[in-house]
Amino acid sequence: MSARFLGLDLAWSDRNPSGLAAIDETGTILDLRADLRSDADVLGWIRTWRGSSGVLGIDMPTIVRNAGGARRAENALRAVFGRYGAGPHPANLGRFPDGGRAARFIADLAPDGVIETTDIAQRDPRTIAVEVFPHPAHVRLFDLPGIFKYKKKARPWADVLAEWERYRAALATLATADPPLRLDERVPLRVGMRGYKRWDDTLDALSCAYIAAFLWRWGSAPPHARLFGDLTDGYILVPDRSVFTEQRSG
Repeated sequence: MSARFLGLDLAWSDRNPSGLAAIDETGTILDLRADLRSDADVLGWIRTWRGSSGVLGIDMPTIVRNAGGARRAENALRAVFGRYGAGPHPANLGRFPDGGRAARFIADLAPDGVIETTDIAQRDPRTIAVEVFPHPAHVRLFDLPGIFKYKKKARPWADVLAEWERYRAALATLATADPPLRLDERVPLRVGMRGYKRWDDTLDALSCAYIAAFLWRWGSAPPHARLFGDLTDGYILVPDRSVFTEQRSG
């Protein structure tokens, strides 16, 4: 089986569905879900779609050891990306008393051979789980002046939907990138207000899967990626160059 790349836009609890995407080395979407809630269902999905190697890109804190405030990784990332609007929410044991769902999933997957490490080689033969964050990745991959403002929050729906379309259009350009991502009919050109959270989660899951593919293709070392934090107190791995710059050797 070839390498596969899974994107997990995990809900912080099983009360809400998570966004899940699986892609292969050609950038073809293998599966795309935004309806699974329980830990058992999400773990079952991961086990169904993971390959013999590859990367799981998880948009949720995987290592949380600080009692309060933010992790050092989040503060370091905010210092670089805050001006783009790409700062993360703070994670601490107050919010994640048991370390969080992502940590549980990684522990449950360890007997299957999944490991968590920030040291990813180009075309790594292992199956690796890492924490990622779409907002700063978008800034770097697409050389953006600011994030896609597709989250509902207090913005008018017309603005939110327009930003979603801009986000979707950017992902569509990755069909010619290295590595590629090939959107299909499961990702419509336009969406509406009804059921919007599903489409928000869908694009974020695809972003996480693409970041995973990028890290596997190019590795996690500079100049391709930048590590904020560490495996002791928590980290976030971010692609650190435009995907459309001159192709690097490897």
